[in-house]
Amino acid sequence: MSRLIVVTRPALVTGFQLAGVDAYGADDVETAQELINGWLEAGEVGLLAIDDGLLVRMDPAFVKHLDSCDQLPYLAIPGGQSLGPEASRRYRIAEMIRRAIGFHVTFKGEETEGSK
Repeated sequence: MSRLIVVTRPALVTGFQLAGVDAYGADDVETAQELINGWLEAGEVGLLAIDDGLLVRMDPAFVKHLDSCDQLPYLAIPGGQSLGPEASRRYRIAEMIRRAIGFHVTFKGEETEGSK
């Protein structure tokens, strides 16, 4: 796997391209999903890096399909500013860790789901 493909906000594309990475801008989730779906259908091979603000808003069925695709594995990258209220710094970090190790991490002082 020798190709890295980045899907991020248009304002960040130039920086990735200057670093020699194939980067594509997406203003919204629908545009990002269309780009990625096109690569899946074309049989692209590589590593896909997706702005976490876009990834958390993608259709769960689409993300499940992407999870099952061996030719284009993906990872979330921090995009800087949040795209929504749920994309806090702690949330992004916890999601990256969960994706990497398969477990949900709770920070000290946070309530776990279902506890109250």
